[in-house]
Amino acid sequence: MVLNERKVNGFSLSRMFITRNLVVFGLAHTLVDAACAAVLFAGSKSLSLKTDYFVTIIIVYNLLAFGLQPIIGILADLMDVPAYSASLGCILTATSLFLFKIPLAATITAGVGNAAFHVGGGIISLRMSNKKAAVPGIFVAPGAIGLAVGTLYGKTRDFTPWVFIPLFAIAVIAILVVKCPSASESKLIETKYKRSFSTILILLLISVAIRSLIGLTLDFPWKSTTWLIIVLSAAVAFGKGIGGFLSDRFGWTRVTISGLLISVPLIELGWDYPLIAIAGVILFNMTMPVTLTAVANMFPGLPGFAFGLTTLALVIGALPTFTGVRSFLNDKAVIFSLILIMAIILFTALFLYAGGSFLRRRMNLNKAE
Repeated sequence: MVLNERKVNGFSLSRMFITRNLVVFGLAHTLVDAACAAVLFAGSKSLSLKTDYFVTIIIVYNLLAFGLQPIIGILADLMDVPAYSASLGCILTATSLFLFKIPLAATITAGVGNAAFHVGGGIISLRMSNKKAAVPGIFVAPGAIGLAVGTLYGKTRDFTPWVFIPLFAIAVIAILVVKCPSASESKLIETKYKRSFSTILILLLISVAIRSLIGLTLDFPWKSTTWLIIVLSAAVAFGKGIGGFLSDRFGWTRVTISGLLISVPLIELGWDYPLIAIAGVILFNMTMPVTLTAVANMFPGLPGFAFGLTTLALVIGALPTFTGVRSFLNDKAVIFSLILIMAIILFTALFLYAGGSFLRRRMNLNKAE
């Protein structure tokens, strides 16, 4: 079990220790993503921004929030300051709330704050993971709910930055008070990945990019009521959270690939039936903790940099959705084709990651190590 007591570099990681960290950073993750979404939409609504300008603001935000993470990540790794990075991210995000009537300033501050927080929290979750997918999945999962809630709140007339301030104060104190796991001593690529390192890494990151592209393209015709938007966001979070546990228990390849393949007919039927679509969305998102953990395991001692590489892949996958290509992508046949392509790419990546070779006929696809 991932949550059993163990030691890393002499530092005890008990079940209570891991749970305490996950509660603090998971709730803070929800808060940060909610605040970032709220400040962007609140600024747009209050100033009645033109659509083209608002799209530009969103693109700038995503480039900063996700594109900066590899840089901030490697700095946080080398300086060993994940808690400070996360707390700084909270402070910057809180500051951006008061800049919502200056969209560009708010966007830059929120984007950098989001990146700093995610890197800090990501490092800590990966240090506790024991090379398994459950813990990172739980840390990342709440972000989807935060984005949904923040978007809805930012679009209301009742938006006020002061709602968030007490929550951010509590988050910063909790992050600085809770004990964080120590750094790994190794910063070298593990020998078993050297032969196919570039191939595995590229395939994993491509699968992440495709997941991002599909996730932002999916636009079910029934997604118009507030409660359905929240339920769908909760399904994304649940899929990411449960995906790590199931993959660790039954095998990374078995769970992720079967989940992707089963999600195809469920998403197709879900165009007309929300509950079926929600089941498909859960299965589709179960790949997230596996791809994140696999990339991180290839960079022992550099979890922040590895976390940043996956978020960079996310933003690369998201960029086409801001162009005219989006209307073409939002077609059932295209989406299903992309899911199948993603399944093939991820299968190949995990095949090689598990030590497989196309020159061998026998292999164990279910072993993550």
